[in-house]
Amino acid sequence: MAQLVEFEKTSCYAMSEDEARFIYKEIFEDECYDISDLREAPFVIDAGANIGLFSLYVKNKFPSAKIIAFEPAPESYDVLRRNLELHNISDVEALPLGLASKAGTEKLTYFPNLPGNSTIKPEEKKQMFELAAKLNEQAAAMLRFEDSQQFDVKLERLSNILSNRPSFTRIDFLKIDVEGAELDVLRGLDDNHWNLVQNVVLETWDTSGVRNEIEGLLTSKGFVIKREEASWAEGFWMIAASRVN
Repeated sequence: MAQLVEFEKTSCYAMSEDEARFIYKEIFEDECYDISDLREAPFVIDAGANIGLFSLYVKNKFPSAKIIAFEPAPESYDVLRRNLELHNISDVEALPLGLASKAGTEKLTYFPNLPGNSTIKPEEKKQMFELAAKLNEQAAAMLRFEDSQQFDVKLERLSNILSNRPSFTRIDFLKIDVEGAELDVLRGLDDNHWNLVQNVVLETWDTSGVRNEIEGLLTSKGFVIKREEASWAEGFWMIAASRVN
């Protein structure tokens, strides 16, 4: 059951307080997604919204922002909706979908003790479990990853979603945190929508084996790339891409 967690700058419902505090620190304190240079009323895509902390962060900084938030895990999506209601937030369209290179249905592996790690690529989580077991006690790692469940979730191409919402003229910020499916999300954009994207920030893991392809794709679309390795684990990267004007 979701519990209310209080932070210095906001509050939210969460299934895992420890995970929520970790994500809050990343977003609100460490500012891993730098949105300081956005226009006053940006249009933002939140791919892998989880319980909504990034959307709350954007609306805190830019009250006039419009956001489309995607979260395929049913339980996380419900908590996301509760958090938007908790803060009376408007102009955030929450969709119970994942993003991919093509529309369809996939199995999502859901971790109730660590919902932000839920994924359609569970093979990577086996390696993450091994890493967690090295960094922590074996029992603690098992607790976080045990009792996994599988759900059928709907996936959609981002361009298909955007084509049904033609009122925007630019995509100021595309945030992607999708547990191994980052390249698939990017491949779901058509050229006409790529031309509207100004900034992309995503998290990826070397074990996924797609970092070079991600960076190559972003470079080919006219972005300048910066990367920074996460301080909390080797091989995790934040990739920031900005449009060359």
